[in-house]
Amino acid sequence: MSWLLLCVIVASAVALALIVWRKWIAPWRQVEELVTEIEQGERPRTFLIDGGAQAQRIGLRLEKIFYDLKQLDKQVAKRESGLQTIFSAMQDALLVVDSDRRVVLANEAFRKLFALPEISPGTPLLDSVRDATLDRVIAGAFGGGQPVRSELAVDDSQIELHAIATKNEAGEITGALVLFHEITELKKMDQVRRDFVANVSHELRTPLSILRGYIETLLESPKTSREELLRILGVMKRHSNRLDLLVEDLLTLAQLESANPNLQLYNVDLSSFFGEVIRDWEKKLANKQLKLVVRVPSDLPAIRADRVRLQEALYNLLDNAVKYSRERGEITLMALRRDGQIVLSVSDNGIGISKEDLPRIFERFYRVDKARTAENIRGTGLGLAIVKHIAQLHSGHVEAESEIEKGTTIRVVLPIVTQT
Repeated sequence: MSWLLLCVIVASAVALALIVWRKWIAPWRQVEELVTEIEQGERPRTFLIDGGAQAQRIGLRLEKIFYDLKQLDKQVAKRESGLQTIFSAMQDALLVVDSDRRVVLANEAFRKLFALPEISPGTPLLDSVRDATLDRVIAGAFGGGQPVRSELAVDDSQIELHAIATKNEAGEITGALVLFHEITELKKMDQVRRDFVANVSHELRTPLSILRGYIETLLESPKTSREELLRILGVMKRHSNRLDLLVEDLLTLAQLESANPNLQLYNVDLSSFFGEVIRDWEKKLANKQLKLVVRVPSDLPAIRADRVRLQEALYNLLDNAVKYSRERGEITLMALRRDGQIVLSVSDNGIGISKEDLPRIFERFYRVDKARTAENIRGTGLGLAIVKHIAQLHSGHVEAESEIEKGTTIRVVLPIVTQT
């Protein structure tokens, strides 16, 4: 009897152990396995957990957590991909560092600017870039918490830096963001503007000083002789004409460089066009006994151009040719077809331009001082700049070749454009 009771007790204990195992121990091991798989980013084979209702509810909650995590990962990846696309497409270089100056983000423009390979997040900035200016602006952003601006020279480029500290919700500085903006062209344009103002001031000063001086002379000497008065008035007229020409050229150049140059484009027949130009210049050519040679092929197509502006360009070229030609010299006005383009050129056999000066003759106010001083020639210094702008407005360009004492050739190269 006692043996039977013992067997019943053992059987009951085993049954109770199996129930406890199945209801409490085995499910928690399954839960542990599910949590481990989720932690490793793996999708569990099933979220169904053996055992009681509580264990099954935990399995369902784990399934929802797993799904939510996947959705969150997708959103984070999508945002990160969007940010990376934006940063990669940025023309300006961008650098983000943490408070220990380790790289958090560096876009492609930054790597190109400093000729760097791929930079891994967490890399110390000093391992990639050692630059005193960059170190200083980051230190300034860390120190004051205010935006810091500076400039940096990289090879032939001028870079403007803007650095600002990044902060967490508690207001603690967590790093710095540095934006690099190239200002090379802005610097060049600023220098051009300053040079232009200086040149205009210089060009205006001489005639104005002369006019003011003679006006003062006339006021102080009202009994000036008729001969001296005529001489003074002649000088004043000459310099007032010079001022008028300078102002006219400045206005022309300003209009050509404006956003709306207002070109009136028509088909221009070069044979008749050159004929008009020649008639306008007969007197000036005759004054120096210059021979004009005109070469225009009969089969040359008409060009699409603003007739007035094109005439202005040729007038400037002929004016230079006449000025720099010697008495009884020769000037050639020519048009030809070249590789789908029309080339208009004016050549002279005058004093010529040196190789050093030739690349700069289309700059505003640039003068070949030695040649012009020797010949006592003065102009506004804007003629060839106007020619260049007129060519560019017609989608063309200018060319120049010259040799001292042998002459100069200036070409206006224009595309052949058919009317649609």
